[in-house]
Amino acid sequence: MEPVPEPEPQPELSTAAARRLDEERKTALRIISRELRLLWRDPPPYCRPGPEPVTDPFHWEVVIDGPAGTPYAGGTFPIDIQFPAGYPFDPPKVTFKTPVYHPNIDEEGNMVLGKESWSCAFKISGLLVGFVSVLYDPLLDYPINYDIAEQYAYDYERYEAEARAWTREFSSAPVVSHYPPNAVVGRTPPAVPHFPATAARRRAEAEARRRAAAAASSGSGESLWRRVVGYVQS
Repeated sequence: MEPVPEPEPQPELSTAAARRLDEERKTALRIISRELRLLWRDPPPYCRPGPEPVTDPFHWEVVIDGPAGTPYAGGTFPIDIQFPAGYPFDPPKVTFKTPVYHPNIDEEGNMVLGKESWSCAFKISGLLVGFVSVLYDPLLDYPINYDIAEQYAYDYERYEAEARAWTREFSSAPVVSHYPPNAVVGRTPPAVPHFPATAARRRAEAEARRRAAAAASSGSGESLWRRVVGYVQS
């Protein structure tokens, strides 16, 4: 039997580089911990804590309850949030843990975030508001699943039926939240303000959708972060 080659040694970080990475992580930890303390005192619409207490501030879970007036109403959508050491300068990675039939969510549960529009000024609460708004009104300028996006634009009734079926099959199990001390419990309003409902998008003319697709190809379409900025400024 041939000997197994030894792995090549990895270059060690210089003292200055290691110190810089350590400082970045400490800064991220301080910011994440502060945001996490404040988050559930004034929770975003339809959002609540995950089922387990947070033991790692860089990796935790949030539950989004399907918004009323959408095919996701009645569903429970746990999402996994992982923060990089470079947060808030680098965006967190957010993943839906159950399959969701949606133009902006792929098979692995990833949602398009529009990283080029990320700003260190954004907060976790704004991120969650943006996610709920996308369940209300998909970003057709930035689809991950083009087939679902086309179905949403041109055959909405079929899209709605499929989305409801997926919600019943994959996201109907109840999730009991673990609320930290001083959290506000049960503040889920009947609607998310400031964002158009799906019916408004459904009634849009085909020419408007064509222009949106052209804008997406040129990189000038609406991203999740631009929408969050609009929400904060409204």
